[in-house]
Amino acid sequence: CGTDMKKILTADGGKWELENKSPTTTYTFFDDETFSRYNSKISDSGTYSYDENNKKLTLDIKNKEQLIMENVEYKDGKLKGEIGGVEGTLIKK
Repeated sequence: CGTDMKKILTADGGKWELENKSPTTTYTFFDDETFSRYNSKISDSGTYSYDENNKKLTLDIKNKEQLIMENVEYKDGKLKGEIGGVEGTLIKK
């Protein structure tokens, strides 16, 4: 995991929300490269990694799916990138 990205993800409790997503989905990132995700319909967890060279954040959700956020940029408390060609934004909480 890219050291700087790990620090960004885990800072101040590591909580992020996916922008414009209903129901509101909260992601919490931990120092051991695991994360949890929950909203009113789901509660699951997995591991994350960041490829510094390719600006790619990968979230592996146990026995479910793999989310890959590409072209990741961090600015003003927001992580922006593309998930499956669709722009997505995680907002620091």
